[in-house]
Amino acid sequence: MIDYTKDNSKRENLIQFIKVTQKLLDEDGLKYLSIRKIATASGFHNSTIYFYFQDLDELIMLASISRFQKYSEKLEALNYTSDVYEKFYAIWDCFAESALKYSCIFHNFFFGKHSDNLPDFLNIYYDLFPEERNKFSSDIEAMYFGKNYTERCRKILIPLIDNPRTRVTEKTLDIITDITVSLTKDLLEKKCNHPELCSEDLQKRMSEILHFVIDKF
Repeated sequence: MIDYTKDNSKRENLIQFIKVTQKLLDEDGLKYLSIRKIATASGFHNSTIYFYFQDLDELIMLASISRFQKYSEKLEALNYTSDVYEKFYAIWDCFAESALKYSCIFHNFFFGKHSDNLPDFLNIYYDLFPEERNKFSSDIEAMYFGKNYTERCRKILIPLIDNPRTRVTEKTLDIITDITVSLTKDLLEKKCNHPELCSEDLQKRMSEILHFVIDKF
């Protein structure tokens, strides 16, 4: 990605590209997004966007943060109990509702080409749009800026270690993390490839599997 920090015109162009991409994602979805569409809507030639970004995926990652931001705002607004078990499932329900609504965007955001560089994209986005960065609790801040989706899943499982209602221990933590990551990826792929599937049914299925994997019976 281009260095915009010392050139205000480059900074403004980056902001314009991101805003246009966000608008096109809302209107047409990820499947129908292209460099040509973004360039035309922005008033630039196709080649100009490649001057600013390594590829379309970089631009999509930045534009997708607005969706993740809305999820995080809902997450922060939840009235949590002090029960870590209940809090864990409240976080997952909130995530599933948002992620399945925008399944292709979330799948690309967490499992796409540049998903392992999320902190870099988040820092760039909030440098360009500082007014959109909320103050999150320390727990959510840790999840928000985790390196990747696996790290985020692991962080919210850690408080359940040795909880009498769960199977989560130091020994099982990594394998349960892997299962939750695989579950999310599978359901997002299904919804993305088959948008006619009922999001509520998929969310219920996710909850059932999580309870089966995590809870003691």
